[in-house]
Amino acid sequence: MIFRTNEYKFSYQKRLLMDDLKREKTKGLSRWYLKDVLLKRRIIGKAHHTPGFGFAALIFSVMSRLIMEKLGKAEGEELIARAVRTFGLERGKRIASVVAGLGKPLSFKNWLIYTDIESSNFEASPSIDRDDLVAEVHNCSFMAAAKKWGLEDYASLYCKYADYAILEGYNPDIRLKLETRHETGRDYCLFRYIMKESNKQNLQ
Repeated sequence: MIFRTNEYKFSYQKRLLMDDLKREKTKGLSRWYLKDVLLKRRIIGKAHHTPGFGFAALIFSVMSRLIMEKLGKAEGEELIARAVRTFGLERGKRIASVVAGLGKPLSFKNWLIYTDIESSNFEASPSIDRDDLVAEVHNCSFMAAAKKWGLEDYASLYCKYADYAILEGYNPDIRLKLETRHETGRDYCLFRYIMKESNKQNLQ
């Protein structure tokens, strides 16, 4: 009897976990649904984080400058884009491996919880708009470090390709519309994360 009760609880919990992904596809994202992300990230701690994001920006930007000086702008950017995309896909796959290894669905919510980078690297102002999560990122340690060295043009190549590749590696069902500060001239980057199927149809 105890065994059957525990078996029922496990089955019920598994069903609840798998419903996350189904819920996101049908209802999209909301503040209520995402309310426990920060708490769960605090519980998990920094186990999946990669420190030194600003330092990484300097390494990336200097290497990108040398590549473009050697190969020219077009060929140089093509090679850098391939490298960033390869890196992003691998990051996404590794995050997916962590989530799947815990028996959890590859939902957007779990991507937020188990992401491999410390949120203190960014100052994001999140909001919900038409069942999508929209985040304005003003202070970014990656771009701030590159800007101090006058390398923001090269750092922007990472921003142009990385986030799309990371999500593709994690779960290509998660859609992103990104407007970078470098492209718009604003003092922030605008991320729109889209999970609701009906909203994806309107994505250009």
